[in-house]
Amino acid sequence: MSFSDHLDNFIKQREQQGQPAGQAYKRKHVVQDPTNQSLAREALAKAQEEASEQATMDTKLPHQRINGRCVTQTEAHALHQLETSSPPANPARVEYINQLRKSLKLKKRS
Repeated sequence: MSFSDHLDNFIKQREQQGQPAGQAYKRKHVVQDPTNQSLAREALAKAQEEASEQATMDTKLPHQRINGRCVTQTEAHALHQLETSSPPANPARVEYINQLRKSLKLKKRS
């Protein structure tokens, strides 16, 4: 007698006997309104899943290195737009800064 035959016989016997008195009241699953915590947990899980999918897509896109950091082309374009043009260096100010550096080197304790 195989296991499936034994299982079939067991199920038939149980159906023929009916339910015992102790199991007459079965608990039924009651659907409750979701709590704030469960809603937050679901939102967090959804956000993590979306972030994972976005990261998978980002890793397959071509990258560029900017300041030692790998960025996608869209991020590189955004960084390029955020750059501000600096005014030309004032030669007198550069000379003053170099003079301060020299004086600091002289004052250093050896």
